[in-house]
Amino acid sequence: MNPTVQRLLTYAMAHRGWLLRGLGWLLLATMAEVAGPLLIKIFIDDHLAVRNMVPGAVLALAAGYLGLQLLSALGFYRQSLLFNRIAQSVVQRLREQVFSTAIRLPASYFDRHRSGALISRITNDTEAIMSLYVQVIGQLVQKCVLLLGILCSMALLDLHLMLVCAMLLPAVLAVMWLYQRLSVPVVRTTRSLLSEINSRLNESLQGMAVIQAMVQERRFAEEFSAVNGEHWATRIRGLKINGLLLRPLIDLFYMLVLIGLLAIYARESGQSSPIQVGVLYAFISYLGRMIEPIIEMTNQLGQLQQSMVAGERVFSLLDEPRESTLGSPLALEGRISCRDLGFSYDGVHPVLEGVSFAVRPGQMLALVGHTGSGKSTIISLLMGFYPLAQGQLCFDGHPIAQLGLASVRRQIGLVQQDPFIFAGSLADNLRLGRSGIDDARLWQVLEEVQLAAFVRALPAGLESALDEGGRNLSAGQRQLLSFARALACDPKILILDEATASVDSQTEAALTAALACARRGRATIAVAHRLSTIVDADEILLLSRGRVQERGRHEALMAQGGHYARLFEMQSQGAWLEQSGEPAGQRA
Repeated sequence: MNPTVQRLLTYAMAHRGWLLRGLGWLLLATMAEVAGPLLIKIFIDDHLAVRNMVPGAVLALAAGYLGLQLLSALGFYRQSLLFNRIAQSVVQRLREQVFSTAIRLPASYFDRHRSGALISRITNDTEAIMSLYVQVIGQLVQKCVLLLGILCSMALLDLHLMLVCAMLLPAVLAVMWLYQRLSVPVVRTTRSLLSEINSRLNESLQGMAVIQAMVQERRFAEEFSAVNGEHWATRIRGLKINGLLLRPLIDLFYMLVLIGLLAIYARESGQSSPIQVGVLYAFISYLGRMIEPIIEMTNQLGQLQQSMVAGERVFSLLDEPRESTLGSPLALEGRISCRDLGFSYDGVHPVLEGVSFAVRPGQMLALVGHTGSGKSTIISLLMGFYPLAQGQLCFDGHPIAQLGLASVRRQIGLVQQDPFIFAGSLADNLRLGRSGIDDARLWQVLEEVQLAAFVRALPAGLESALDEGGRNLSAGQRQLLSFARALACDPKILILDEATASVDSQTEAALTAALACARRGRATIAVAHRLSTIVDADEILLLSRGRVQERGRHEALMAQGGHYARLFEMQSQGAWLEQSGEPAGQRA
């Protein structure tokens, strides 16, 4: 058995009660289904052919036939209901597992995969797996049991004719084998292209403002059309395979078997023990009932291939190594020490080399440097988003590898450069599910970040609804809200990744003052492009190509007259020109 199908079936075994009841109803319905032609055979041979129309016996046969049909319909309905219930439960469990896995994947996974492809696995692929249980496995079990019952009934009537009809099965199995060999690559390509379509849709919708601002609607539409065209062409190839190998060939085999039955009946009709008319009718009826399940089973092969490929994609995600948050919990004091940090995203090009620093509670470390110098990588390593490749990183003297990441992260307040706001109330965005944060604490941190007046002006205050991504907030308000969210849990360590990048000068001044208060008793690490915001830092590291080029306090670095001093003078000059309103190009 295919390993993917075998693994999918193990999920159904968690519902053994429903499964056994469904199989019981299926067996009952099948027996009722195959018993119908036997009653008709009795009616034809024992009553109609010999003109023995006894009213009581004929009515009994009619009532029995009608009762069997009702029992068959009820049994198949109950079986279908139970199998659908199993399918819905399995898909619900799979989606929960896929989402649970996705939110625990390391950051390196998202560096390699697009978010749209991940969404496709959670939605489309799990939906295809549900079709496996509802349309494939349920139908397959039902039709196999029905075929077995039909063959047994045929053998009771005439073993020789049954063997002629059974010749249909090897031919069908050969068609199924050939279909699988031809269709699997096509289905795998189709699922991959569908994932690409979802990725492009997700990317385009999130970047719609940029697309429209750059007047790139036509180019994006053409690129999407190209991918969509590939998907269409692949689907057409699959349809051609289906059209050639499924219904036409099965119908041909059916006609050949039917001709064989009629030929045998014609040959033996003149012999001393001819085949009875009722037996021939029963075989033709059984053959018709036999061919429909075979056609339905072959038609389900396409869905089976899609489900198998979807299962492969889902299980490949579930088998991805997850980020481990286990480890020894520790109440941090806030001491951080790094020695000879080294890191590379691709294992070839180093991003950090030999970076060392130490921060204690109440101290502030500032990281400055040009884009790509390694500042954000240091923040990612401190948060445990990537495993440490070289060097040592310790919290309170304990290596990060020995600590529980969940425990460490709960005690770190992170303010990112591009904060994300979730759809929900403002209070929910500040708490983010963390317990022990009451409304009084929320108002306190809002006051600290200069956002309390804005929230009070909202009609619903803390319960005001925020759109996804904070679209109903300005960029500066989103940044301040992120700052308040980081302070709400009273963290021992505060990490600011360009926290003042999106606020105006007046708010920046107030926020800098609030930061001075927030730093008390906490170890603070700040990534800054505006050097004016970190002049009072206890130590400043100037990074260049992953190495520490200069380090020291602001006054010492200015006295050195190095790269930091030149950057500060350039920014100070630009700030003076901005305040004076004099264009830079007009200055002598």
